[in-house]
Amino acid sequence: MSRRRAWTVPEPDVPPHLEPADVADLDDATVSAVDLTGAVVPGLREAQVDGSDLSRIRAGSARWERVTLADCRLDGADLANLVWRDGSLLRCSLREVRMTGALLARVRLRSVLLEGAQATLTTWQGVRMRSVVLRGCDLREATFHDTVLEDVLLEDCVLSGAQLSGLQCRDVQLRGCRLDGVAGVGALRGARLAEEDAAALLPALARELGIAIGG
Repeated sequence: MSRRRAWTVPEPDVPPHLEPADVADLDDATVSAVDLTGAVVPGLREAQVDGSDLSRIRAGSARWERVTLADCRLDGADLANLVWRDGSLLRCSLREVRMTGALLARVRLRSVLLEGAQATLTTWQGVRMRSVVLRGCDLREATFHDTVLEDVLLEDCVLSGAQLSGLQCRDVQLRGCRLDGVAGVGALRGARLAEEDAAALLPALARELGIAIGG
């Protein structure tokens, strides 16, 4: 009898004592153990932030270039319409974040938790996810271009109307996800699906194969 895999990612290693930081000093800099809770972050460039608290930051419609966040909390952050190019998220948590309309291009995610994210109409372009858990995320009408998922769990996520044709899946599992109206379902080749998730994909598979269902 096979044992159900426990998918977990480590919590960010954020020190208990943090120093306040000025957002204006982050460009072209590496900082550690800073408190940016609730900060307005309109733009970042060539920044690396380690072991810090970025909970509830406000980065709506911001532009980030070559930004790396490692061991950071971004819980409750507003990242709606963020454009983030060439960066990394390493051992970070993003709980209840707002990402509607965000574009992530060539961003690497490793050992990251995305939980309860509002991520409708997001674009994932050249993104690499490894050891990532997406739980309870709303990814309706999301678009994936040249995106690789490796060792990834999607649990209780909404993917209705998503464009999946640009996905590559390696050791990926879907549990309890809504998949109605997805396009490019063939890109899930190699993924493991719960039985109810697989049944929901049948109409999409029939469309792609040109099979008519019904009389």
